[in-house]
Amino acid sequence: MKITNRFNLPEGFVKAISSEKHNEENCLSATTLLQGVKQIILTDRYWEKLEDDVSDRIWAIWGQAIHSLLEGEGDYEFAEQEMRYKVGGITVTGRIDNYDMQSGVISDYKTASVNKVRFNDFHDWYLQGMIYAWLLKKNGFETGQCRFITLLKDHSKTEALRDRRYPPKPIFIYEFPVTLTGIMKIDSFIKNRIGEYERCRKLPDNEIPPCSPQERWEKKPKFAVMKQGRKTAVRLLDDKAEADAMLSKLADTHYVEIRHGESTKCRHYCLCNRFCHFYNSVLNTAEYAQAA
Repeated sequence: MKITNRFNLPEGFVKAISSEKHNEENCLSATTLLQGVKQIILTDRYWEKLEDDVSDRIWAIWGQAIHSLLEGEGDYEFAEQEMRYKVGGITVTGRIDNYDMQSGVISDYKTASVNKVRFNDFHDWYLQGMIYAWLLKKNGFETGQCRFITLLKDHSKTEALRDRRYPPKPIFIYEFPVTLTGIMKIDSFIKNRIGEYERCRKLPDNEIPPCSPQERWEKKPKFAVMKQGRKTAVRLLDDKAEADAMLSKLADTHYVEIRHGESTKCRHYCLCNRFCHFYNSVLNTAEYAQAA
């Protein structure tokens, strides 16, 4: 991977970003398993051609700094410990920020936007935490709880005073119990994901199934009731039938415009999108570009 520096930031920023592959050969990390299989394969296949700019990794650098500050251990804890377990021909890996051997609590340190808390958007963290619990169990350690200790990088004290639903402090803890049912479900998830990865890893690029809408962070389309000569929508609706019903009651100067839901990750956060057949043939069209 090539690391670019379009804004001529100090060299220390560049050196803080690794250009090495995240995964060893035939290994998949806990966070990699959360990606779509197509993204995993294309990232590995085109690694030497990928580019990433320092300016797009600022928050990742901050996250690395936070981890460095918090990697001290208590008497019954271990920190930054990598766990491994082999499933078929693939080794699953996970570097656990902190594990308390007495209480069986896994702690992971995160930086995130306030919106992650406001929209209760923790599905990816739940899966990551359960993969860590699964890895620990496979290596002989019992767990009872996962905690994600989160520093909110865009927290506003003013908004916290004004809005009761807003996180009151710039730190938030997302936690959940580790259950036997949860371990069984994540075991199935891991095996299915690895099975799909092994099935697809030798396929040509355009035959690898696209990432799922959830993996692409796809937003649902909207239906705008428009009026000729007016730039903004009269009404923006989630349902086409509802938009059509409203249109039937309005003058002929009105019409319905479809505003396609953007796949946010594909467009803004996937480094291998220019090598993705699905992105270039479907999402990167003029129609979608205009909607985005």
